[in-house]
Amino acid sequence: MAKITERDIKESIADAIQYISYYHPEDFVKGMVEAYEKEKSEAAKNAIGQILI
Repeated sequence: MAKITERDIKESIADAIQYISYYHPEDFVKGMVEAYEKEKSEAAKNAIGQILI
């Protein structure tokens, strides 16, 4: 039987957080694109653009 170590758990959590920070579901991306296209404030549009990038 394999032993799960503290390091294994930390690495797994770090990998999950890294994945979550970069992956967004398709419906979220589509919603952000719509918001970007409708936004009138240049500052807000830039902020949305950064999220999309």
